[in-house]
Amino acid sequence: MKRIAHVANLYGPKSGGLRTTVNELARQYSRRNIEVLVIVPGVQDKIQISDRIKFVELQSLRIPFSGGYRLILQTGKVEKLLEYFKPDMVEISDRSTLLRTARWAERRGIPTTIFVHERLDGVLRAFGSWLPFRNFIARRWNTLTARLTSKVVATTQFAAEEFVSLGFQPSFFHQSKLGIIPLGVDLEQFDPDQRFALSDFEFKVPHRYVMAATRMSKEKDPGFLLDIAEEVKAMGFDLPLVIAGSGPLERKLAIESKNRNLNVIFAGFLHNRSKLASLLAGADVFLAVGPIETFGLAALESLASGTPVICRDSAAISEVIDSKCGIALPRDAQSWANQIARFREEDREKLRCSSRARAEAFSWNRCAENLIELHEETRAA
Repeated sequence: MKRIAHVANLYGPKSGGLRTTVNELARQYSRRNIEVLVIVPGVQDKIQISDRIKFVELQSLRIPFSGGYRLILQTGKVEKLLEYFKPDMVEISDRSTLLRTARWAERRGIPTTIFVHERLDGVLRAFGSWLPFRNFIARRWNTLTARLTSKVVATTQFAAEEFVSLGFQPSFFHQSKLGIIPLGVDLEQFDPDQRFALSDFEFKVPHRYVMAATRMSKEKDPGFLLDIAEEVKAMGFDLPLVIAGSGPLERKLAIESKNRNLNVIFAGFLHNRSKLASLLAGADVFLAVGPIETFGLAALESLASGTPVICRDSAAISEVIDSKCGIALPRDAQSWANQIARFREEDREKLRCSSRARAEAFSWNRCAENLIELHEETRAA
């Protein structure tokens, strides 16, 4: 394996997990003497080259009311870049316009891997509840996705379920179309000792607090965080909720929080990852409220920082946590508030150690090694 190209949409300054995944995989491949081409949307055409990584931003359409996400429409530009780069493998982090690159690759005998970063049925449910035949549309699109690409890679069983329902059985070997490979976490940057670096913030960090890091958009259900904060307040705890993240609902939620007199601090999107690591490490509990998360990288970063996680029982994060460092609950604010109180009664150092131990089962090094092995199997098929 000499050259890997990775194309992605919805990659931007505030795109969180997808951005982290694309960047980390590029770094891991580069360390293994693999040349990497990354193509993402941007405000204008731009090229950056470092080590063995060529990073290209293509001027792209800004999606209205998305909080700044962009979509590459000129896929011809993408194909010209790929033609020049001559990749051995094309990775795709998109299920919309960039799916066309799979056709380009197939015509040239180049295998493709598509990453399932979201559940299509969940996205349609969140944004198209009015849409008839949603399940039919999701199944047809997933069938097309599987037909066009050499491999479908899911990060959890939950993420894979849409394709399992089509008859694909997850396996690491090339005989199967569907593979499950967990993501990793930066165990150096996200560390319990980062809690000692809680300074230089634009707001006063409370001594004790609970934490959430999420995109403020409909599919993430961030409004549920305010319901939890209200239940915590009703229990008599002076326990602030710090929310890191931004998105189209941010201003609306801030106004609602003020009107409800809730103890919520909106930290905005933290471009500085060290600051995020400090906040995660200093929190009593991390709240992962997203109902359709296919992995939950922020929750894993919380565990690496020594902070236990409460998550939705409908999301994939329930596969990442274990009983020693977290719990999965239904969408009931009182249940979440009660569990926050239980975690606060437990030995914090013991929780810190068990959370960290769980995170250490995941690494970007292992993720990259598994992907490279999968790519080699796919090319040999």
